[in-house]
This record gives sequence, structure tokens and C-alpha cells, in this order.
Amino acid sequence: MALRRLVKVSLGRGVELLAHVQMDMKKNTMRSLASYFVVVLLALASAVDSHAELVAGWDFQTTANGGTAVAASPNTPKQFVANFGAGTLHLNGQNGASDWFVPATGSTNTELNGFAGTAVNAGPGFSTTTTGVGALALVNQTANSKSAVFKFSMAGFQDLVVSYATQRTNTGFTTQAWSFSTDGTNWTDHQTITNLPTAFATQTLNNITGLNGATDAYLRLTVTGATAAAGNNRLDNIQFNATAVPEPTSLLLVGSVALGGLVYRRNRK
Repeated sequence: MALRRLVKVSLGRGVELLAHVQMDMKKNTMRSLASYFVVVLLALASAVDSHAELVAGWDFQTTANGGTAVAASPNTPKQFVANFGAGTLHLNGQNGASDWFVPATGSTNTELNGFAGTAVNAGPGFSTTTTGVGALALVNQTANSKSAVFKFSMAGFQDLVVSYATQRTNTGFTTQAWSFSTDGTNWTDHQTITNLPTAFATQTLNNITGLNGATDAYLRLTVTGATAAAGNNRLDNIQFNATAVPEPTSLLLVGSVALGGLVYRRNRK
């Protein structure tokens, strides 16, 4: 009797222990699946649509997409719609920009003009014609401390990278200070470019994260250091590139499919 009771108790404890082991295995499996799911989502977040895209671009020549072409003073526009992508460059007193002077006739005392451009920093589809009028010129010592403002959207994008071709004359602006805003009123200093080249060369700003996802994004360029009326900086082939942010629903869908596949494989084993 004692032996039978001992065997019965031992079997009962064995079944109880086995149940605990099975429960622990299920918990570990679920933890493993959860960890796998997180890893999948992180991998997808870094891999899906992680390439940079052109948000807005200005070559100051291409008008096929409705962009604005530059012209020599007194016909130099004070507002430029992006030649590629979507955005607007303001030199007309709007959105935090200064109101740059352009005379009614001729070019005397003008602060904006159009000169020959460059193929430097030209993106896909950008005009590479360098003869004639193809670059925007910021001109005149009277324009010291004046600002040009780009307005565009970063909705669905992050990590803005700005690059452009520029050059200065000997009496032209010596500094180009960049700042950004999400309301066109409050500005954050970002970077100041000095030692500007006297022949066209590419300038690339540090990555801008402060505009990530902003529906309304503003980037301001302020110039200083010109010492003569003819002194100028030329700007051409301006590119705003950013990384598209994957839709959360897309990540969840793909991640769920991957997780389902793992569960299926485990159940078949």
C-alpha cells in the first residue's frame, strides 16, 4: 500500500512538473516570437524605402514641370517655384524672406540677377546648359543680411540633406548662413558656410533632422560680407533630398506575414 501510494504521488508530481515545463516552453516560445517580430520590424524600418528622394530641386532653367526660370534684371523673378519636386523659393518678403530690390528698368542697384550657370551638382533631369542665363545671382552690398526662404514639405520624410552649387566674386558675399523653421517665424540656426569658392563648387549642409515630418518646412539663407554693388554669389542646382519614412501599416503587414511564417514552421516541426 505504501509503495502504491508513493508511486501515485510520484506520478502526480511528475505530471505537474511536466505541465510546468510545457508552460515554460510556451512562454519562451512566445518571448522568442515577440523578439523575432521586433527584430523584423526594425530591419524593415531600415530597409523599406530607406533611399533618399528629391523633395525639391531648383536648376533655374527647367519649366516642363511648372518651375520658374531665372532671367536677367530687371526681369529677375522674386519667387521661384521648384523646377523639380515641390517647393517655392521666396525673395519677395513672404514667409520670413527679405524683399530683395529689382529695378523697373535696367540693372542699376539690383539685388537679384541671372547669370551663366553650371552643371556642378546637377541632379537627374536637371539642365546642364551653362551658356546664357541659368543661375540665380544674389547681388550688391545693399543686400548684406538679407534672407531668401525656401518653403516646402517634409511630410513623410526625414533626414533632410541640402546640396547646391555656388560661387562668389571677389567683392561678393563671404558667408551664407542657414537656419530652419516649422512656422516661418521662429528660426533655429543650422550652419554657416564660409570660404566660398570663386568658381562653382558643391556645398553640402549637415543633415537636418529638425524638420522631420514637418508639413510646412522652411529653410532660410542669409548672406553677408559683400563690399561692392557688383559683388555677388551665384546659386545653381539646389537639391533637397530626404529619406522617405515607411508607413507603419506597411511595416506591420509585412512583419505579421514574416511572424506568421515562423509560427507555421514551428507548428510543423
